[in-house]
Amino acid sequence: MDFRSIEVQRWMLAAILAVVLAAVVSEAQLSTDFYDSTCPQAASIVKQKVDAFVEADRGLAAALMRLHFHDCFVRGCDGSVLLNSTDPNILTEKSALLNNNSLRGFEQIDEIKMELECACPGVVSCADILALVARDATVKVGGWSWPVFLGRIDGAGSFADEVNGSLPERRDNFTKLVETFAKVGLDAKDMIILSGGHSIGQVHCGAFFERLYNFEGQNITDPSMDPEFAEMLKVQCPQTKPFGFMALDASNGTFDSTYYLDLLTNKGLLESDVTLLSDPLGVEYAIKAVQDPNTFLFDFGIAMIKMGNIPSVDPYGWRSHCAFTEPKH
Repeated sequence: MDFRSIEVQRWMLAAILAVVLAAVVSEAQLSTDFYDSTCPQAASIVKQKVDAFVEADRGLAAALMRLHFHDCFVRGCDGSVLLNSTDPNILTEKSALLNNNSLRGFEQIDEIKMELECACPGVVSCADILALVARDATVKVGGWSWPVFLGRIDGAGSFADEVNGSLPERRDNFTKLVETFAKVGLDAKDMIILSGGHSIGQVHCGAFFERLYNFEGQNITDPSMDPEFAEMLKVQCPQTKPFGFMALDASNGTFDSTYYLDLLTNKGLLESDVTLLSDPLGVEYAIKAVQDPNTFLFDFGIAMIKMGNIPSVDPYGWRSHCAFTEPKH
């Protein structure tokens, strides 16, 4: 790393810390040194496990990052997305329509939790594991690091019917996306930046079939889509294969600002992505991210800190297993 890169990284860290210190601190009173005395090896354990997981399956980086998103937007950052149903009549968040057969990485979180429990029993919360994992997975595939503030308390409640209306959806327009993010204390700029999480990961072909084959019910391709790009998609994603996969951006697994270049060149996939350019704020940010990719890498860290600061609706305690809640004694 050259001197300029080192200086940029130092500037980024100082700026992030300044923003966080100036922001409203959540009632959880999170801190970067929360486990320094009780489990000083926590962060290194998580990083080693994440590095190994992503080296074995690069696609896991997006999945592990996504778990943190889906957790924080429903009931706050409390690890509730990890809970299994124990009553057949009450489905948890992971069983909701938007999550079922969509989220993955649960086994990897359980493995990390098991190792942390061996090293420091009853100390590190599942919600904090998700926050650390999201950061480390992003860095592993090219993103910049950011300080993770820790001390979250796990929740005991997890309800599938709370997911709809809490998470952004692929058909949402710009106004709806802003409203959804505002519910958890994030603004329009945060939404535009966090949408850049789609720089990595894949999506089922069926998620954009309407744009590709039946735009507005007219049996045509969305005219705003680049024609050559559309033809390529039709080869990769024929109508007979809705469960095939397509990379969310052209860099296919590297965390960078290519996502925004794709939008500006009419090569976005999801409606919720291309709608960012329907607003001047989205256009302005996309151009900025493409002209200076480090801007996005820097801003993403700030936005993730803000998202990770969403307080739990109903904090319960530290769970020894992330998929289950033990009764309090």
